[in-house]
Amino acid sequence: MKKLISTTSTKEINSAVEMLDQLFLEIYIAFMKHRLTLKYQQVTGDLSKQLRQSLARLYEGSEKTSAQEALVMQATAINFSKVFYDVMRISSYVETKVKENVLFSEVASKEMSELMRGTRELVHHVGDALLTRNPLIVEHVEKEIARLTTDADRSSGMHEDRLCKGSCHPKASIIYMHLLQHLGDILWHYKALISEEDIVRE
Repeated sequence: MKKLISTTSTKEINSAVEMLDQLFLEIYIAFMKHRLTLKYQQVTGDLSKQLRQSLARLYEGSEKTSAQEALVMQATAINFSKVFYDVMRISSYVETKVKENVLFSEVASKEMSELMRGTRELVHHVGDALLTRNPLIVEHVEKEIARLTTDADRSSGMHEDRLCKGSCHPKASIIYMHLLQHLGDILWHYKALISEEDIVRE
């Protein structure tokens, strides 16, 4: 079955992708600098509100389209919403890490930094793959999802080894594992976004 994406829906998707990227960037900076700035609080608050509104418009707009487009736009809005809420959960754990001054080891910080950066950078490619269905972009996204998922699994195993050796603080361990879980969930939602059948613009 062919899928349709209207011009209006395309604009909402591009807007959501851009805001997710900005939101994730602020969270990443807070993680790397181990600091919550006033800018972080303002930007994450504003972007969260705008993203909710944008995704609501995307979902509600499907009611004014054909049955075919309605299905794909509802699924798209739902999966982007899931990405958004997992990003916000990551934000919550980063805030806890900073406020309670929970420090990661150098190795754990490097692992998490690379996973967060890679997952954030992929969101624009996911948007491009969703809208263009360019086989090369879709293939690139699929490979990056697979690579990051493998890296996350490897990090989880290495973390368990550090925990067993007593070189990881229990509170840091809990935060680290939750961050890994939510990053993995985001990658899963990315995969769901691009795994629909071919999409054709109106």
